[in-house]
Amino acid sequence: MEMKSTDLSARLLATENLSVIRARTRTASFDIKSRVLTLPMWKDMTPEIEDMLIGHEVGHALYTGEPYMEPIKENPKMMGYLNIIEDVRIEKLIKRKYPGLRKRMNEGYKQLNDRDFFGIKQVPSLDNLLLIDKINLYFKAGFQCGVKFDADEKEFVNRAERTETIEDVIALAKDIYAFSKQKAEERKERMKQENPLDLEDDEEDDPVYGDFDVDMDGDWSEEDDEDSDLDPLGNTPKHQNDERAEKEEDLESQTERIFRNKLEDLADENTEYKYWKFDTEYEYDPIIPYKRILNETKSPEQWTMEQNEQYDWTLRHMSDEQKAKFYESLGKDFLQFKNESSRTVNYLVKEFEMRKSATLYKRASVSKIGSLDMRKIYAYKLKDDLFKRVTTFPNGKNHGMIMLVDWSGSMNDVIRDTLKQVINLAMFCNRIQVPYRVLAFTSAYEETSRQERNSNMTPEEYRKYVDIQREKHRIKSEQNELINCVDGFHLMELFSNKMTTSEFNIMAKRVLDHRFFWNKGYATGGTPLNEGLVWMYHKLGEYIKNNSIEKMTFITLTDGEGGSLTTYNRSIEDSRTEINGHEYKRIKIKNLIRDEITQKTYEIDRYSNSQTNTILRMIKDRYNVSLVGFHICENRKGDLRNFLQASLPSFRGDFHSVIEDWRKDFRTKGFASIANSGRDELFLIPQSSTVIQEGELDVNADANAKSIAKNFGKFLNVKKTSRILLNRFVTLVA
Repeated sequence: MEMKSTDLSARLLATENLSVIRARTRTASFDIKSRVLTLPMWKDMTPEIEDMLIGHEVGHALYTGEPYMEPIKENPKMMGYLNIIEDVRIEKLIKRKYPGLRKRMNEGYKQLNDRDFFGIKQVPSLDNLLLIDKINLYFKAGFQCGVKFDADEKEFVNRAERTETIEDVIALAKDIYAFSKQKAEERKERMKQENPLDLEDDEEDDPVYGDFDVDMDGDWSEEDDEDSDLDPLGNTPKHQNDERAEKEEDLESQTERIFRNKLEDLADENTEYKYWKFDTEYEYDPIIPYKRILNETKSPEQWTMEQNEQYDWTLRHMSDEQKAKFYESLGKDFLQFKNESSRTVNYLVKEFEMRKSATLYKRASVSKIGSLDMRKIYAYKLKDDLFKRVTTFPNGKNHGMIMLVDWSGSMNDVIRDTLKQVINLAMFCNRIQVPYRVLAFTSAYEETSRQERNSNMTPEEYRKYVDIQREKHRIKSEQNELINCVDGFHLMELFSNKMTTSEFNIMAKRVLDHRFFWNKGYATGGTPLNEGLVWMYHKLGEYIKNNSIEKMTFITLTDGEGGSLTTYNRSIEDSRTEINGHEYKRIKIKNLIRDEITQKTYEIDRYSNSQTNTILRMIKDRYNVSLVGFHICENRKGDLRNFLQASLPSFRGDFHSVIEDWRKDFRTKGFASIANSGRDELFLIPQSSTVIQEGELDVNADANAKSIAKNFGKFLNVKKTSRILLNRFVTLVA
């Protein structure tokens, strides 16, 4: 699941390599040096207020630089003044850059003012506020709040509106502070002249009780004293007078302080944010090149010559004649598949070229070439346009394709039909001459080089190696790195555009033979789907760059039941218990993962299916590829229910209704499809629909016109139904 839209907005607005993180903090902040925008998880927050706060912090990210901190180092009392004036500047600039934010920010501040976030409802009169507070209210709450300025103050307001640089902000903040300090001194001098005795009383060490009677005989208790600002004699204590005087001399911005404190109260401190990342270090190269596969596996002819009844139980009770017919039928099945595939590929190529040409035509531009068109001269009195025109067609985009195939035990019943679809797609790529790769993820392959390495080690060397690996894994676990591979994880390169025609045909014949799985290391095993997707997430950009691909299609052929990504010693948790003294507090954990390229943030949890969805979205966002999925299944309710749970883990609707809709699509279209699985479209194909049916027009010699028309309609319907999936697929990749 992708993180909140506000995080995405922050990255888009910043237009730079800005890191946005959610943390267990009380307020939003931006670190100027590290370029990190830190956001709390607010509670009781409307979308307008949160957008306003995001826009505000992004304004700091874009326009606030390090010189802003210098005056604060010299005089910490300047912080509130600088903050307010800088807020005016950066909010003006961010609204200018993104006008759509203007209304949202104004509405956000209005809502906060209605909730008294500036504390002005307890102020007797806005005229009593400092100039910096009135400026703060004017630019954030708006002139409707009732703040007014005299002639001298208005000049500072005009200067605030004109600030464009940090230097302007610093100069204005210093001038406003000096102006406010001068006004405070003038007010104090005026009060001294009007009430000289009061000021003299304040300066004396002993308290003066004033002109009122003191009831020394009245009841008094310590409890009354705790609830009162007066001493037992009814006077304000000396230390409180000193504190009030000190606050007046500090000239602190009250609205800025109150706003900051109330905003902090909205932060959700019961949620902890944990950021994860994928481990990018591989102990070995997981790719098994196609040449290595061809060298390590036996051909069907070799298996036939060996007639190894230990593996093939079907041979045990066959005569030599029966065995010969059995092997002959296997060869015929492959030839029949090739012929059927040729018709399928021809149709795919035709549709692809048509759609690509249509796209180019839409992008064509027509321009005049500057010479007269003699065919239009006759109409020179009626038309002004007599020049020849030329239509320019842009070059088509370079396409590319990668297919990721599930080589797990759960695919055993459908693996052969899945491979047929893979070979069809590979033949299609060969025909249109686009770079492609077919990779099958597996956990069953035995790494020969690893075995040789371990066998060549002495016991002491092996123990040392294990200790080093264990320490490396511990460090990665502390850094919240999710492991990138399981034991035996590999990607078998079954097909590639770099293969010769001979190599392609040999590989196709081998993988479609049921004995291919008897080869050592090539049996189906576990389902390292997420590990395969993580590898693709890291390496897909390199493949796109090396092949100059402009439009990339990434296809998955899997049942979606992968394993969960974890660290080397712990899994992702969604909560923990915090002990504070004798109190136990449950802390909710938000697990996030951030893409270092796009700077988008996504939620991630410990469940494998939702992890798959998240990684697919990350691939989509990073590389802007077309994501297509195929799943060949049995048309059984149990299988379809498992598929639904695997592909849409967060679905909580009516399973029965969805499954019935799918089975209806199977009957009418030959397939079903779903969205929101992390892919652009995920196709669900029953085994009965894996072969494209051309249909045959059966007409009897004595058939009447009505019968012929009926049979002809059936013939067209078969062709139409068998092409729907191919049309949809070509639309996605063209």
